[in-house]
Amino acid sequence: METLQKQTLYACGCCKQTLPSDAFYVDKRTGLPGNYCKECRKSASRKHRKAEKRTLVREDREPYPVITSTKDPELRRKLILSALQTVRASIKQKKAEAL
Repeated sequence: METLQKQTLYACGCCKQTLPSDAFYVDKRTGLPGNYCKECRKSASRKHRKAEKRTLVREDREPYPVITSTKDPELRRKLILSALQTVRASIKQKKAEAL
């Protein structure tokens, strides 16, 4: 049997336009249309993703030092020893968790 959907009008919380229920995404939990229309939801998602990319790629942060490209032998030795200590501690912790 065909189910008839009511063409109820809803107001978008962002653009304040009154639109039919087809213009809104349906919340799976409640079965009701969301507060924002599809176009406003898409633009908000795009804006959020773009802002998130900017925060992930920060240029003011110094990169980790690459051991092999370090010219100073004393600094290279310290970096290697620090890396070895970190790896050994990680292995020790994993063995302790396995027991």
